[in-house]
Amino acid sequence: MPKSRGKSEIKGGKGREIARAPADPTGLDLKHWITALSAVPTSAVTEDQIRHWVEGPLRRFFPFQRFLGGYGRLSGGRIRMRNLVTSGHEAAFIASLEEAFDLSARGCFAWWVQNRAAFILDPADPPPFATAHEIEEATRYSLGVTAAHGVIDPFANTGTYLSFSGIEADDPARIRTSLNLIAPVLHALFLATEQVERSPIDLAKLTDRQRQLVELALMGLPDKTIANRLGISENTVGNHFRGIYERLGITKRSQLIAALK
Repeated sequence: MPKSRGKSEIKGGKGREIARAPADPTGLDLKHWITALSAVPTSAVTEDQIRHWVEGPLRRFFPFQRFLGGYGRLSGGRIRMRNLVTSGHEAAFIASLEEAFDLSARGCFAWWVQNRAAFILDPADPPPFATAHEIEEATRYSLGVTAAHGVIDPFANTGTYLSFSGIEADDPARIRTSLNLIAPVLHALFLATEQVERSPIDLAKLTDRQRQLVELALMGLPDKTIANRLGISENTVGNHFRGIYERLGITKRSQLIAALK
């Protein structure tokens, strides 16, 4: 039996063997990826520019039917979406999306936050962490197979989440490798949009305890509930917020929440 070789070979003249370069083991079309990278919008990036790039150059590299990209904030186990770009989805599906939701309600999202890795949701063969709601949603809106990934900034508790629906799931390794390339590029584009420019409120001025109270306030919790969660009195909560307002140069909670949404 002839020995197997790690690279393709063809016979040359007089039986000589000529080595060929091995095929890309990931199966990626790197030519299309390089073309996509050369077309990435720059300067003052808008949502329309992101959508145009996704629907054109990116789709030629990573074929899909529907796209959803969101930039948001993670606080106290709750996600609050701040910016959303979609392509190809039905209006009913977009209308069904919540601006804020608990991680426990979406198992796939929670798994992604914990593992920081791409995942594939096939409603016909769902992963064990998918919730019944996510599987039913994929069926109701005819999403087909969905692959998702993103980038999380653990220091700012923010991140970009990306999902591509209606993909071919014949090569999971290629899909995950593709998303590892795509995610940081789209994350950078979302950060560059006018909608996600740095807030004029600088939370770095606050203590860890004060930032904890801000996160609870963003969840819409009243002082009494915040006090119970932290094991302190309502008066102490009020004193903390007065200190927060003074450090940030504002006067009331509504200003704080509006600036950080």
